[in-house]
Amino acid sequence: MLEPGTRMLKCIGILMLIGLLFYVFRLKTAAFCILAVSGIVFSVLLVLLAIEAHQDKVLNDIAIKENRKNGEDAN
Repeated sequence: MLEPGTRMLKCIGILMLIGLLFYVFRLKTAAFCILAVSGIVFSVLLVLLAIEAHQDKVLNDIAIKENRKNGEDAN
C-alpha cells in the first residue's frame, strides 16, 4: 500500500526540481505555477494519509469488538 504514496512523493520531488530550475532561469511565473501544483499534490497526499489513518483506527476498533464478542480477548 506504500506504492501510491511513494509515487506521489517522487512526483512532488520532480515538480519541485523543475520549478526550481525554472526559477533559476528567470521563468518565475512558470516556476510558481509548477511549485503550486507540487504543493497541491503534497496537500492531497496528506489528506489521503489522514483518511487512511482514520480507516485503520475504525477497522482496529471493529476487530477488537469482534474478538471480545467471540471470547478471544488477547489482553
